[in-house]
Amino acid sequence: MKQRFRQSMNWLHTWSGFAFAWLLFFIFVTGTVGYFENEIDRWMKPEIAIVNEPIDDLTILNVAQQQLTANAQDATQWYISYPSTRDPYIDISWLQPANKETGSSRQWHEKNLAPNTGELITTRETSGGETLYRLHYNLHYVPVVVGYLVTSLATMLMLIGLVTGVIIHKKIFIEFFTFRANKGLRSWLDIHNIFSVLPLPFHLMITYSGLILLMGVSFAPVVDATYGEGQKMHRQLYDETQAENTKTQFIALPAENLSLEAALIDAKSRFKDQAVSYLGLIDRNSEQPGFEVWFDAQEGIEFATLITYRVVENKVQIEQATGKKYSAAEVYDVLEHLHEGTFADIYLRWLYFLSGLLGAGMIATGMIIWVQKRKKQQTRFINVIDKLNASVVVGLPIAIAAYFWANRLLPVQMASRAQWEMHSLFIVFALCCCFCLVRAPEKAWQNMLWLAAAAYALIPLVNMLTTKHSMLASLQSSDWLMLGFDLSMLTFAGCFAFAAVVLQKRSVITSSNSHIKQTVKGI
Repeated sequence: MKQRFRQSMNWLHTWSGFAFAWLLFFIFVTGTVGYFENEIDRWMKPEIAIVNEPIDDLTILNVAQQQLTANAQDATQWYISYPSTRDPYIDISWLQPANKETGSSRQWHEKNLAPNTGELITTRETSGGETLYRLHYNLHYVPVVVGYLVTSLATMLMLIGLVTGVIIHKKIFIEFFTFRANKGLRSWLDIHNIFSVLPLPFHLMITYSGLILLMGVSFAPVVDATYGEGQKMHRQLYDETQAENTKTQFIALPAENLSLEAALIDAKSRFKDQAVSYLGLIDRNSEQPGFEVWFDAQEGIEFATLITYRVVENKVQIEQATGKKYSAAEVYDVLEHLHEGTFADIYLRWLYFLSGLLGAGMIATGMIIWVQKRKKQQTRFINVIDKLNASVVVGLPIAIAAYFWANRLLPVQMASRAQWEMHSLFIVFALCCCFCLVRAPEKAWQNMLWLAAAAYALIPLVNMLTTKHSMLASLQSSDWLMLGFDLSMLTFAGCFAFAAVVLQKRSVITSSNSHIKQTVKGI
């Protein structure tokens, strides 16, 4: 009975993984890249002026407020972003309301400020790191609901694959310490076990939390049964998941003196050890505007602390969120923070990133194992799957490299520039698929690996030739994000080149052994 159960789980593990393997690989790679979306944004906007020396909080407020007053007088919301480790620059943004006379819709505007002069700096239009990150759940070109549903289905199968993988491997942790080199399929199985077991808690967390975050779509019938059908009723679910308990009190500040500066000074006196993250002025030009002060979280998984100042009954009232209102909302909030890693410092973020890459490697090796087990059949279908594996496993990283290339090579004043950056990614991805389909599988893998190595190795050179940010210049100006990005590209290039060399040597040995066998057989 146990043997039959394990055998049935083996079948389920194989086909649940194979059914959406390419999509799951796409989700893992683009989602993993998102853990450094801020750093990618910084690289894709080379015009940004960074802050190298500490600047007083009030000084930043004054220069930012001057620019907002001059350029966003009609805006309903102002936000000032303070320099941080991940975003070492001053940023202002505002929400311009819709204008019926001109026919313009409401729109967010964002500008960077020069730290030494306070002048506005216009950056190039770019999709940035956020759009690249969003790929892993919206799939870009498909309708949003369709993207969510397909992603949810793939994630569910991923969870089934993880659970069944644990079941079918009786000695899963013992086998983790076993690697048999140059053993063909056995070696691939050992690599697959290593990539699966080492970050297993991460894989389970990221998969389950991903399902929960998309439950509004994937479990829509349950929401319909509880709240009613329609977007308005579904909005009630969202509001309840975001509802917070708040603590309010009146303070001894004259109502006529309430301003962003007064709110900042008071908030800093209450949270002396926390760094300011954002200042916000909401409901501008209304009877009851709100002044927001955001602080970076000190510990735990909370992203930030928020205090809001308003005038109520001619007195200044402050409101501070103290936690989610409902226990289910607290669970959802924890899973959301764990999934997105918004609380992580640089070391934990790298751990998230490496765990995500291992997840992509687990899926990739699973796809290779599926082909290796059936390669003796020598059917056209198996050869096509092998070629498509090469186009996805290596073609997707090449396409992401093309996305970075497009950011540097497309004309800065080009219309719809941000959209064409993303178009470039998918065009190159499609070209990689076409290239692999016309090549022999072994040659396709080798050619693609060398192409990936070249694509990533040349990114720092393209960056140096098209901007003022060479690696040496970044080092001299202490621009660690720009320097770290270029060094990461060279590291990826080295990994792809190493894989290409290993595969090429193995191909030569296999070809030589085959030739010897044919010679002996002829004798």
